[in-house]
Amino acid sequence: MKRRTIVLITFFAVLSLAFAGWGLAQTKLAPKGDAVWDFLKKADYAKKWKMWPDSKPMHKGVDPHGALLNVYVNAAALKGIAAKKGKLPVDSMVVIDNFTADKKLASIGVMYKVKGYNPSDGDWFWAQYTPDGKVDQEGKIDECIRCHAAQKTNDYVYSSKLK
Repeated sequence: MKRRTIVLITFFAVLSLAFAGWGLAQTKLAPKGDAVWDFLKKADYAKKWKMWPDSKPMHKGVDPHGALLNVYVNAAALKGIAAKKGKLPVDSMVVIDNFTADKKLASIGVMYKVKGYNPSDGDWFWAQYTPDGKVDQEGKIDECIRCHAAQKTNDYVYSSKLK
């Protein structure tokens, strides 16, 4: 009787954990432009997220980004930057507000690391938005991947060394 009770308890415990894991997987942010934008708006990234360490507000940008940039990172990315392991962890998000020389917001760029999304190119989902949040480009954007491939050994990131 005791053995049967232990087996049943173990079975239900494993079943509960499986459903809990499934539920967590279902709440992950999908690599879709509209979903990412909605997430960023709710997160209020420009006010609540940290800027990339050692970057200054409105620092000088380079083409194709704006003349001036603000680079924000979520908690996962911030932790990965501090760890100095050479790669940012899954769920890292880097948001670049691109401004004109006269400090007018021109576009918003996003790098979002999604496990298994694009293994050959660092698993990054890329998105570009207009200032009002309309998706301009999203997904495996060739222009982004080609340019950032020069930093493949730094996890496709230009802002600073990750190791």
